[in-house]
Amino acid sequence: MNPFNTDIPLLPVGQPDQGPSNRMSTGQGVAQILVTAILVAVAFGAGWFGRGFVSPTSNLSSDQLLILQAWNTIDQNYVVTSAIDHKKMAYAAINAMVDSLGDTGHSRFETPEQYAQENNDLNGGGTVGIGIYLSGGGSQPIVITATIPDSPASKANIKPGDEIVAVNGTNLRGGTLDQLHNLVTGKAGTSVTLTLIRPRVSPTAAFDVTVVRAAFTPPTVVSYIIPGVNLADIQVTSFDENANTPSLNTDTQLKVALKAAQAAHVQGIILDLRDNPGGYLDQAVSVASQFIPAGNGKNVLIEVTRSSRQTEAVQSGGLATTTPLVILVNDGTASAAEIVAGAIHVNRPDVPLIGVKTFGTGTVLVPFQLSDGSVILLGTQEWLLPNGQSVYHKGLEPTQPETLPANAIPVSPLVAQEENLSEQQILSSGDTQLVQGIKDLAPAAVSAPAA
Repeated sequence: MNPFNTDIPLLPVGQPDQGPSNRMSTGQGVAQILVTAILVAVAFGAGWFGRGFVSPTSNLSSDQLLILQAWNTIDQNYVVTSAIDHKKMAYAAINAMVDSLGDTGHSRFETPEQYAQENNDLNGGGTVGIGIYLSGGGSQPIVITATIPDSPASKANIKPGDEIVAVNGTNLRGGTLDQLHNLVTGKAGTSVTLTLIRPRVSPTAAFDVTVVRAAFTPPTVVSYIIPGVNLADIQVTSFDENANTPSLNTDTQLKVALKAAQAAHVQGIILDLRDNPGGYLDQAVSVASQFIPAGNGKNVLIEVTRSSRQTEAVQSGGLATTTPLVILVNDGTASAAEIVAGAIHVNRPDVPLIGVKTFGTGTVLVPFQLSDGSVILLGTQEWLLPNGQSVYHKGLEPTQPETLPANAIPVSPLVAQEENLSEQQILSSGDTQLVQGIKDLAPAAVSAPAA
């Protein structure tokens, strides 16, 4: 589920977590680290690259000299000199170097603006946008899967299940989420017109909704007590941390949800980590510890660097260490979310993973800031499950495989709250993964399978 607003990029993969002081497994932080090899590509600002010949130095390898040679060849010989953009060339070179590592969707290069935006998101900063979550694109319709409470979209009567067919008159049938993002992004106070179809009312009738962009704060934990079966459906959308406002931390929000579940005397918890791209590693450890009994040898993960190996212990005081539990995962469950799902399942083998194989991130990112404020978020550690298993490029395999039917929309707690869904409405929603979780935890209460 992609949060659609100007400060959260549409990332189908791990915007997962980070490094030593910042403890992020997606890739954000404030460390100022100089990386000589990378500076070969970005040192144009210091005069390494110029309009004239750059003399090679004995400190550069033959491969590094290739970069200099390519740069100078273009700089000195390309006929359309107005098309030569040195910063664009440098950024493209850095992107290519990071992409060559194959740490797809995790290790990455970000401009100063992108890095500031991502830090704002993970630190619980306010977001400017319209406030919708999306799925689909390409051969599939672009569908609104949920709206964020108190966002412009929720106030404009936009509903889960609505399909976006155009933005400001630009046809998006067959378009991608990135194309949609570029059209919807804008400053607070400006408006955007969405052309929607509401299939449950009419499969063809289109209508326009004009939304004024504004600031809002997306929740990272949302909970819904499913009536009839008395189960807590708790979704964690990311692992955020805000040192100045701890109430915005994911673990703080989760504790509030767990205490509310205890007060409601629920008979079990469905932990929904679908489409959770990750966040701060410390938050992942704290969240996982809410569901795992602490004790000697109880670990959340194993961190492995080029020269060291250490474990991250389960924290004491978890609120739901014995509560019956199931975990929902999909191919958008990445990084910190994979750490949490894997740690709980290894320490509590009776807890099933329901859904499809997760993304397979497997690395912990550390930010390396470059001379112009841009940043390389680089996997400097690999994390392993408490049993030593690696998920890097593999993902977590569900113990109860369950693929959503075509065109089915996941029923998140946000949707359940907005629609005030009953048990039977959830069971007939088409969200077979959530329905399986209900069946596991309350088999006697489920009188009929989902339609």
